[in-house]
Amino acid sequence: MRIAHEQRRQDRGDVPAPGRPSRYREGDWVRVKEASEIRATLDAKDCHRGLWFTGSQWSFCGGMYQVERVVRRMVDDHYRIRRLSGTVALAGATCHGADGAQGCGLDCSLLFRDEWVEPAAAPTPAPADRSAALRATVRSLAEIRATLDGRGRLHGVPFQPGMERHVGEDFAAHEVSHRSLAWWQRPVGGRWFTLTGLRCDGGPMAAIGCDRQCALLWHESWLRLSGSPQR
Repeated sequence: MRIAHEQRRQDRGDVPAPGRPSRYREGDWVRVKEASEIRATLDAKDCHRGLWFTGSQWSFCGGMYQVERVVRRMVDDHYRIRRLSGTVALAGATCHGADGAQGCGLDCSLLFRDEWVEPAAAPTPAPADRSAALRATVRSLAEIRATLDGRGRLHGVPFQPGMERHVGEDFAAHEVSHRSLAWWQRPVGGRWFTLTGLRCDGGPMAAIGCDRQCALLWHESWLRLSGSPQR
């Protein structure tokens, strides 16, 4: 539905040009400024140049993160194509919050204005802890296609272009809590998951160019699950 809506918008020719790039590049390390510094940039609605600093973003203040993507254009939650300038998405900074207890469950990337971050040195990497994670291996294309309808969907959720390249790969999995999602976002028909590191690359809207990098939804029938859920 969202893709069809945006295709109609694109056909009308009112797709905005990409915004000005960030001063940072993908791969740069930055530190999210302290809450007091960020508040000084916000208006009465907690916005800066029209972009909201969300409730879950405060938990990232003072932390160091790597720039995952420069965001110059995106489709927002109201199906509008927005032009963004001087804005980045940070690896690991999602709507779940720094403590993993916030957000709606879709693990969408949070967006940070250049004014909200500052350059930082790369931290010493911590060893990955795989012991408590729920793991998922993506099933074969034949198994996945057998679950899809004629439009390439399962319970209305598309198996999106590009997801097929992860067949056979193993990831940490996180179950999406339906109760925490808005009613119009709730996937039905069983359990749905996000997989660590797998995000939309804009493929479904390649002609428009969405840099938002929302998480991809995976149905339990598309995965082989093992291990214990993360707490």
